[in-house]
Amino acid sequence: MNSYFVIALSALFVALAAGSAINLSEEQKNLAKQHHEQCAAEIKLTEEESAKVKAKDFKNPTENIKCFANCFFEKVGTLKDGELQESVVLEKLGGLIGEEKTKEALEKCRSIKGENKCDTAAKLHECFESFKPAPEAKA
Repeated sequence: MNSYFVIALSALFVALAAGSAINLSEEQKNLAKQHHEQCAAEIKLTEEESAKVKAKDFKNPTENIKCFANCFFEKVGTLKDGELQESVVLEKLGGLIGEEKTKEALEKCRSIKGENKCDTAAKLHECFESFKPAPEAKA
């Protein structure tokens, strides 16, 4: 169950974390992929929407993409009925980016509410995305 939450929190910051400064284990990547596929099917993402999600393009998201974000975050436990699960975020994400940075992110993002659960998830994703670690510079 712990890796389940780590995936969710990593996804908050790096939209499934592929190629980012936060490294996930193969098990975590596989679980994230499984949740991605389940939510894409449940929400009935179009091919175009699925391509945007895979490309981490969350600018001007459709309602389906917003609901995909909600589905994914609920499956991994960081959102429940549209409410951010702060204790989970603090416990798990603190180990990835540090407790202070996590508290800073929570302080900025915790009060965000959208028009519905899907809109809230998309807005939270956008807020948390601003705290993701910068990619490591290559020499």
